[in-house]
Amino acid sequence: EVKGYEVESCFGTGECPNRIWDDADLLGRLEERLSVRKMRSFLKDRVKGPLKLHHEFRVSVSGCPNACSRPQIVDLGIVGARRPVVTEEDCDGCAACVEICRERALDLSEDTEAPVLDEDACLACGQCIRVCPTGALSEKESGYRVLVGGKLGRHPRLGVELEGIHPASDVPEILDACLDLYMTRCREGERFGELLDAEGMELLNEKSRKIRKK
Repeated sequence: EVKGYEVESCFGTGECPNRIWDDADLLGRLEERLSVRKMRSFLKDRVKGPLKLHHEFRVSVSGCPNACSRPQIVDLGIVGARRPVVTEEDCDGCAACVEICRERALDLSEDTEAPVLDEDACLACGQCIRVCPTGALSEKESGYRVLVGGKLGRHPRLGVELEGIHPASDVPEILDACLDLYMTRCREGERFGELLDAEGMELLNEKSRKIRKK
């Protein structure tokens, strides 16, 4: 049945070694925000012909950057994140952080007394924080990365990431901002990514910044 929206989560369980957060509560709050929008009725008014699954507004939540639920190719993708920071605690040189980092975002050589972090390469998976025995690496910020406008089809595109890492409490409000923009611009059941131009992205980033400052 086409209900107008879909909320998915990754395949991992609470014991998944990669999962940063348990998403059950967040999934419920996202479902609530979508249900009150009456997406099925909205789309029936816009789409010519019968509704199909590809008309639905799709949300996907993944507990870590492994992204098992493919958040990169849905209208709103939400990815668990835990970004590290190098602290002033002594590093014992074990290099466990270097070994576990699949992005090679950490370097520890004989010339350095502490790990060197490449923030551009870091995907905020938090694995290095888990294995650090001394606290030389600690949590800088945690929450969720948010991707918007991903889709497959004849003209596929990956979701574009909004600025920053957002606490779980802010994600439903970001969904509301996305739905406001989508329902204002949608004319024939287009996917969200088809409606997002530079102005739309700046508007979403501006709204997400205001949400974080509350």
